[in-house]
Order: sequence, then structure tokens, then C-alpha cells
Amino acid sequence: MAMLKFLQLLLLTAGVESAVVKHRLIGGKPCGNNERLHQVWVFQVTHSEKSFCGGTLIDKKWVLTAAHCYNKSVIRSVEVWAGVHPKRAYQKFNIQERDIHIFDVTERTGDIMLLKLPGPVSGITPAKLPDSSCQTPVNGEQLQIAGHGSTVNQTGPVDLKQPLQCLDLKVTRCPQLINNYLCGKGLPNNPPAFTCKGDSGGGWLKKRFGRRSVIYGVHKGSHLTFSKIAYSTSVCAPPIRKWINYIMTNH
Repeated sequence: MAMLKFLQLLLLTAGVESAVVKHRLIGGKPCGNNERLHQVWVFQVTHSEKSFCGGTLIDKKWVLTAAHCYNKSVIRSVEVWAGVHPKRAYQKFNIQERDIHIFDVTERTGDIMLLKLPGPVSGITPAKLPDSSCQTPVNGEQLQIAGHGSTVNQTGPVDLKQPLQCLDLKVTRCPQLINNYLCGKGLPNNPPAFTCKGDSGGGWLKKRFGRRSVIYGVHKGSHLTFSKIAYSTSVCAPPIRKWINYIMTNH
């Protein structure tokens, strides 16, 4: 029960709009032209609006994003746009309901979703999943997140015309133990950094110069009550990694 109340508080402090939690990061800098080429936009079309989340290509036909970005009761369709950084050479895909795979609709044990594209992306190298024996990054390790939106105003609207923003986080101890989640906060001696609208679903990546970046988490949101700590679902958590392998192998 305590864990459920904690997750409910996380959603409330992050902000909920049309049953879809949206997040944006503040305190980052524009991503380099050779960073985050595998970043995608995930649009959820409802009866009244088009909501937004981020996502990461982990294969030519698979996107990893957050489960709370999809609510079957209000969303009419889902679109994935690849090629959003740096040149905006868009590749647009309409996702069928049968190709939307959610790990846990309650989000208690992992806020993560896989989307299968109807065809492969062209000219984009996906991020790399860790090896099947991967370990969740330990406290102090540095990971990068990315997203769109205002860089100064928490309440401002998401602005997809702005450059993709990148932000380095240091893995830290979660204020309360939640199965399959990973936590991070801004680097020491840097300006305050936290995430809000526009970042949900984006990958927590370890950059490897000259090689493919490795995804270790899927962004959920920030909990402002606990010193601007950000949360993601850990890709290395055994149940999560087993589920990813099963879905990608059998669908």
C-alpha cells in the first residue's frame, strides 16, 4: 500500500493531462548532431488533442517508451515519428493496437511499453540493449536523458520546434524502494536539473564514443518532493529484460 501511495504521489507531482503524464527536462543543453539519432516522438491522438511522449529506437522496428503514455480508454491512435534529431528528416509510422505491448498497466513494477513499427526505419542506428546478463547501473554512474520543451519554465508548453535537449544524470539511491525502478539526479556543481513535461518515455543511456549507446532505463518522471530526483524503469531488472526479450522474439 505504501508503494502504491508513493507512485500516486509521483504522478500527481509530475502533473497529469488527459490521462497521459507528460514530462519535460530543464537544465540540459542542445544535443550534439551525433547524439540521440535514435530518439523518436510518440504521439497519442485522443478525441480532443494530440499528446506527446519521447521514445527510443532499440531495433529497426521496435520503440521502447513509457506505459503511462498509452491509455486505451481515451487514445484513438498512436503515431511514432523517427528522424526527429538533428535534421528533422521525419519517418512517420501509425501503430496498430496489436503492436502496443505494455508490461504492467498499474505501473507498480515498471512503467514501460514496446511499440512495433509496421516497417523498419531507414538510415538510423538504434540504441543498443544491454547484454542479457546486464546489471542495473550503481550509484554514481552517469547516464544521459533527452527531451523537448521549455528549458526554463516548468509550466510552459512542450515546443517541438526547439532543439532536442540532453541532460546528464548521476544514478542515486531511490528515496523509497520500488521494484524495477532506477533513480538519478543532476550532476554535482551543475545548475539545478529536473524533468517535467515532454520527457516521458525517453531513454536513460550510457554514451559509448565510437560505439552504439546502451539504454539502461525508460524515463517516468521527476519527484519534486525528493530533491528533484528523476525515475526510470530499469531495463536490467530481470522481469523487465525477460519481458522485452519475449515480446521482441514472439511478435
